[in-house]
Amino acid sequence: MSDGLIKVLIVDDIPSTLDNLQKLLSFEPDIQVVGTATNGKEAIDLSKKSAPDIVLMDVNMPIMDGIQATEILAQEIPNSPVIIMSVQGERDYLRRAMQSGAREFLIKPFSGDELIASIRRVYQLEQKKESFMAKAPAAAAGGAAPAEAARPRADQSQVIFFYSGKGGVGKSLIAANLAVSMAKETKARVALVDLDLQFGDIGVLLNLDHSQGITDLVENIEHMDPDFIREVMVEGPFGVKVLLSPISPELADLVTVDHIRKIFAEMRKIFDFIIVDSGTHLGEINLEVLDHADRIVVVTSLSIPAIKDTKLALKIFDSLSVSPDRVILLLNKSDAHSEFNKESVEANLRFPITAQIPNDAKLVINSINRGNPFVTTHPESEISQRIRELVGKMLPTAPVKEVEVIDKKQKKGLFARR
Repeated sequence: MSDGLIKVLIVDDIPSTLDNLQKLLSFEPDIQVVGTATNGKEAIDLSKKSAPDIVLMDVNMPIMDGIQATEILAQEIPNSPVIIMSVQGERDYLRRAMQSGAREFLIKPFSGDELIASIRRVYQLEQKKESFMAKAPAAAAGGAAPAEAARPRADQSQVIFFYSGKGGVGKSLIAANLAVSMAKETKARVALVDLDLQFGDIGVLLNLDHSQGITDLVENIEHMDPDFIREVMVEGPFGVKVLLSPISPELADLVTVDHIRKIFAEMRKIFDFIIVDSGTHLGEINLEVLDHADRIVVVTSLSIPAIKDTKLALKIFDSLSVSPDRVILLLNKSDAHSEFNKESVEANLRFPITAQIPNDAKLVINSINRGNPFVTTHPESEISQRIRELVGKMLPTAPVKEVEVIDKKQKKGLFARR
């Protein structure tokens, strides 16, 4: 990645769009346009020469379209991530683009502020990803296989614990989508563990076969090894490995805190990120994982019961001497029309809200009912963008040069539909 300036290549076959985008980005002190292209083939050639930090890619172009170009760039120049620009009606294109490796999606017409925020978001996520992978040990002399050389040590594995004192706030859905998005964005080894042992929903949310679960590990705990753990876990989208809850609620009592210690000790050797979806009860199993978690994501929503339970949970964490630096307070189903807002919730909880997920009831219901994570079916949506931002907050912090952003009037609807 470049030092300081974000190098951007713009790809669009309409001259006026290229000109508008260049003029807009020229006002940004941290962004430099290093070239323009009018088709995918030209974009690939220019990317090989200039190694841009970001490629803004239109979809419909002659000679080679944006989907084909994105797929080639993802394979040949992975450090030049692509942001796709497309019209709303091209939903099928967007899904194909995500599969081909695009990082984000801008739906025409979009504002200048949306464009610039997207560029900075993808750039900073890419920097954090590179910082994370750079911490991996070098391959041993005589060598480790190339695929293993870029893996972090076991003690660098990150455990992210999702908790809510009240059901129905969307905790499991966010945990599942975060795991999928993290696997796609970072290419890291991501595990998702359903620790709601009686009534876990992760399998349903990802439409997975629930013929095996954590009790299969418990039954073989003395002979458990990495290969057996991988065999019991189910593969989800983008290679996420999922450890499901017991296949029947009464089997939950078979899982003890000693089992959890052994299972997580082995999983830390295998995975870079372990995302845990917990139950609401703070029993000894949840407390054991919470105590060793690197990040604790507390999910709440804009309702009095949810806020009340969140306040109680934060008090418990304080009594357990959980450092506030480990806690991420996430406001789900954020709604500008609610009688509550971010400021009032923060004032009530006396704790800062780190992230907000907007309310998108129709998209969420369809995602749940079909068992398809919305970050894969609707990657261009605002709710998916906020999940990608959350991924960035979970990665090790890379130094990002601070720039003074010029105060400008808000730019709206600069780029119309094709």
